Amino acid sequence: MEKVTLKLYEFYNLDAELNGVVNQQNGEVISKGLLAEKIKLTTKYWLTDLAKKVADEKKAVEALKEELIKKHGEADENGAISIPMYINIVSNEEGEVVAKDINPKYVDFQNDFNSLLQEDKEVEYKPFKLDEFDNVETDGVYNTFFKLVKVED
Repeated sequence: MEKVTLKLYEFYNLDAELNGVVNQQNGEVISKGLLAEKIKLTTKYWLTDLAKKVADEKKAVEALKEELIKKHGEADENGAISIPMYINIVSNEEGEVVAKDINPKYVDFQNDFNSLLQEDKEVEYKPFKLDEFDNVETDGVYNTFFKLVKVED
């Protein structure tokens, strides 16, 4: 096993590279992810192991994000806490927005969350060799994952 240090935002990237991305609004697959590719079973096993570790870290970051939302947000009449991006929204008679201000609380939240995403975290994984992926033909882009691949000379 080896260890690599990634920024927390890179865990989001790596999760998308491994598991793919689906448009939450319409269910359309934007990218299928490396785990959906035809890969040798042992390699897929170690990719799945890595994906679980990445998912756990992403879950921890999401919990911290929720805390930041509670810190900067406001509860509505149903008790749901949110931080609107804009305040003082003014519409004309046709319902078109003619003026709006950026919510300073949203800016504070974004600054805090972006600072969090710049933090480093170490992850342990089984190293991958480039030749393990010789048979993979893909349109995917795996820039964060490539940091975990050893290229033999």
